[in-house]
Amino acid sequence: MPTIGFYCDPDSIESNAMSQLQQYAEKAFVNKICAFTDIHYCSEKALPVGVAFETQDYFYPLITGKDIGCGVMYLKIDKQYWIKPFDKTKHYKALQLAHQKMTDDGLGGGNHFLSLEEDDNAVYIICHTGTRDRGIALHQECIQLTRNFSLVYGSDVSFVHKDFLSRNFFNYYNQTLDYGYERRKNFCLKTLIFLQNANYIVCNKSTIDKNYLSVDYRHYTNNDRMNGTEYSLEDSIHNHLRFLDDTIVHRKGSTELTPGKTVVIPLSMSRGSLLVRPTSVTTAENALHSCAHGAGRALSRFDAMKYWKTTLKEKQRKVYKEQFSELLDRSGNFPSGYIQEFDFAYKDSGEIFLYQPHLKYITRTQPIATIKYSEI
Repeated sequence: MPTIGFYCDPDSIESNAMSQLQQYAEKAFVNKICAFTDIHYCSEKALPVGVAFETQDYFYPLITGKDIGCGVMYLKIDKQYWIKPFDKTKHYKALQLAHQKMTDDGLGGGNHFLSLEEDDNAVYIICHTGTRDRGIALHQECIQLTRNFSLVYGSDVSFVHKDFLSRNFFNYYNQTLDYGYERRKNFCLKTLIFLQNANYIVCNKSTIDKNYLSVDYRHYTNNDRMNGTEYSLEDSIHNHLRFLDDTIVHRKGSTELTPGKTVVIPLSMSRGSLLVRPTSVTTAENALHSCAHGAGRALSRFDAMKYWKTTLKEKQRKVYKEQFSELLDRSGNFPSGYIQEFDFAYKDSGEIFLYQPHLKYITRTQPIATIKYSEI
């Protein structure tokens, strides 16, 4: 059994997640396994969320579940282009309606989101979503792949040998990951155009396509101009298998790190995000070129609702209602999905750097507006 690389406090891992982690470390063909600060129990799969592991010839195609290709993208706009603060009273609901038309199948549920955030120098459009129906279809293919290999292997197994794969499967898998990237790009670029249309950003409005919500902007590069506004974007993925020359890295809720590339670690809806990059190739390699994909839940969704109702005082709840008044329903209450994403439901962000020394701090953003739950 390989030694588990703990990029977190082992004593803080819930017992059921630790049991899952230890059991997976004992599985055949697992050469190295790492756990990160946002590790938590996953009731659907045998592997906890917040883990990466490496194999060589065999791989486990079902570890990501149906959320294959999920990731986080940010689009950065220098504040020299920013004209005025975002008016949530005037434009939040309009943005909420517009984003439903930006892709065919929405952001998805859970903790997927589209947000506006800022630091001292820039405004960021951040999108966390995956491949939606295509990821579900690929998961079904992976189930059938495992069944077919089990017949050849002679027993019911959860792994597959890489030589069993066809070139068509490799292409299909990578195309699905690309599809997630393209969806996040369309969310980010169309949000940029929304802000241009609403006179928040210096731009050439005469070049804006009035049907922009139905246009596919996948051909735009990561550093480009949109209607005269310069932007840069970076994407990261945290739910996938990466087939390399001699190894296969499995990531279940752990962000892929690339030298020189900045990635987003969302903290919570009311705390914003961290932007980080690897300190060096060597230190990142020890952590399987991976890190946490979020602050990590301190409270389950059920416990977060209980905390909101029974632990927080009314004056504390009032602070959230004032900060996020645009999210309140007609009765003056938050939908439960938003309450579950407030800061008290998540771990202290200080643990991220304390236990992951392979990460370099780039900046910390503050939330402006966040959109969640857009099942279409």
